Formats: sequence, structure tokens, C-alpha cells
Amino acid sequence: MAFWTALPWVFPSLGPTAFLAFVAPAAPANHPRRVLVGHGVAVLCGAAAVHLFGVADVPAELTRIDLAHLGAVTFALAATGGLTVLLDAEHAPAGATTLIVALGLIRDPRDLALVEAAVLVLVLVCAALRRLGLGQQPPAPTRPPGHVP
Repeated sequence: MAFWTALPWVFPSLGPTAFLAFVAPAAPANHPRRVLVGHGVAVLCGAAAVHLFGVADVPAELTRIDLAHLGAVTFALAATGGLTVLLDAEHAPAGATTLIVALGLIRDPRDLALVEAAVLVLVLVCAALRRLGLGQQPPAPTRPPGHVP
């Protein structure tokens, strides 16, 4: 899709999401709802963080990070972690997504929406492959008895 549309349908945290979807589809963290909600929360937290810390139009310098970007990254990671636990949507690659957004590597609102669209396409491809018998069905996400987020 990235090739045909010349849009950024491919981003770094999509790789680990795809890897986990194919290597460990039955792992609770790889349930489609957790994948979609986890990345969605990550995008929103990263976008909120860059606005909150005033760096929405300033990409980070990856070799030397300034305090504003450090604040944005810290806030985005903490908010993503907390919200995904609260929403029962933990998905480790979402942590990379929130970093990508909080560092300003993906900033355009259209591109932020494409991140979630790309995750949705990946989830649909995985579901189609499982329907064809090419993978395990993921179990529904569950919490251990007595777990309180």
C-alpha cells in the first residue's frame, strides 16, 4: 500500500507488531483488539505530548535530545502505558509507536491516522490468513483473577 499510494503506510513499530502477530498469534498481547487499541492510544498520547510540551512542529534531534522532547517522550510513554493497562490493551510495540510520534518522526495528522490504518490492515491480513488455516486463533484477552489495574 505504501508503494501504490506514496504514503507512509510503513513505520518502525509495525515490524514488531507483524512479527508478533505471525510468531505468537495466541499471546494475549497480540489479540486484535489489544493491537488496535494499543497503537491508537499510543498515537493519541504521542500527539498530545508534543502539543503539551510545545514541540509539535520541532522534530527531535536523535543524537542529542532537548528537555522539551524528553518531557514529551516521558509523558507519552507513561500515558500510553497507563491507559493501555487501564483499557486492557497492552501491546509492547505500541510503546515504539508513542516514541515515534513523541519524537516528531511522524507529525502530520494524516500520517498519524495512517499509522492506525496500517495497523488495521495488518490485523485484517492476519485474520484472513488465520481463516485460511495459516495460523493459530488468538484467545480473547483476559485478566488474571483478582487483577486490579
